[in-house]
Amino acid sequence: MDEQRQAFEKRIYQTWAVYWECDPTLFSVPGVTLCQRINQGSSTGIHIWQIDRHTFVEHTPSHAEQVGRVLRGLDESEPVTGAKLAQGWPDHAIDEVTGGLIFHLFPEDLPESHLPGGFALRRLIEDDREQLQLLEEHNSPEDVSEAYVAVNHEMAFGVFQLRGQGEVPMLVTAASAYERTGFVDPGVLTHPDFRGRGFGSAAVHALCQWAIRQNRIMQYRCDQANAASRGLALRLGFRQFIVQDSIWLK
Repeated sequence: MDEQRQAFEKRIYQTWAVYWECDPTLFSVPGVTLCQRINQGSSTGIHIWQIDRHTFVEHTPSHAEQVGRVLRGLDESEPVTGAKLAQGWPDHAIDEVTGGLIFHLFPEDLPESHLPGGFALRRLIEDDREQLQLLEEHNSPEDVSEAYVAVNHEMAFGVFQLRGQGEVPMLVTAASAYERTGFVDPGVLTHPDFRGRGFGSAAVHALCQWAIRQNRIMQYRCDQANAASRGLALRLGFRQFIVQDSIWLK
């Protein structure tokens, strides 16, 4: 098992090396690499990725000069964080500094999953789009945006509450996944009245099983401050690999 786990972790770092266009051995070397990317999700974001012992700072070309100037003023013996890098901009120029965690799942660490009676889990299809919209209406716009669940993603599953004869089951949790940074990346959204009952874990568990059957690697991202989301990852056997801070400029 140790050899299998080591081989799996090697695959993880090799996949990240493709994203960063570097040799995987760089991750074990202390230091900072600057990476300019034009097609980021937002031109206002500067992202700091701590992978093993190496730090990557991802930014648009327009921020290159300022990022370089700030890094040169930092103590090289201390790790680069979003809070430290943000000191290079005046407070009024910064919208938010966020902290995220990235986990990966070794297939053998995925536990069994069970649903309570009265609920069913199945793959979501196009006909479920209206149910998903109703689920979104019961959540805040921020939760919907962060979850980023869609029936037309590469794969999607939902947990339904079964009702009386002739009644349409109610979608209480939806989870979907697509490829991101070379991994299978899930998002999950649960009706507020049904949280804390394991439905989100069950839906993401189904996505994990699907990815494992394809010999693909799962990743799970969450905000450092989101204890519930972090707990879901840990319950499913995910292990933290990366800390990722972001600075969002106005």
